[in-house]
Amino acid sequence: MNAEHINPFIEGAQNILSMVCAENTHLGKVFLKSHPYACEEVSIAIGIIGQLDGSVVFNMKESTACNIASKMMMGMPVPALDEMSSSAISELTNMISGNVATIFSAKGINIDITPPSFKKNAVDSDFKVSTSTKIICIPLNFENGNIFEIDIFSN
Repeated sequence: MNAEHINPFIEGAQNILSMVCAENTHLGKVFLKSHPYACEEVSIAIGIIGQLDGSVVFNMKESTACNIASKMMMGMPVPALDEMSSSAISELTNMISGNVATIFSAKGINIDITPPSFKKNAVDSDFKVSTSTKIICIPLNFENGNIFEIDIFSN
């Protein structure tokens, strides 16, 4: 996967986070993740099929997810993730992925996305996935120090 394929993820995520959460993010240093792959406290996976195949995992700390969910729910306090706030975060990643698909389509690359799969890991969990694919990590930094990480699994 080259920069031409990474930039739509950055643009799509920044557009949706700005629009839905009124949050501007700053791109951190993009890097390759090592194996085995370790998930954050909150992970949402979405498959990508079509002219590009792979998957993307949106990773964040639970406090980041709660902060985002609160903004999506008009400032309602979200002290911990529940069914409603988890659904809001899943929908946010779905919106980001749809925006990314639209950006790719404008470039003549057609992809489809699968529904989001939400996973909340225990803070002390040692959940890791072994994979032979490359994992490109795109960290988006919020002004308050929270990090919204996009991990792209490509073949």
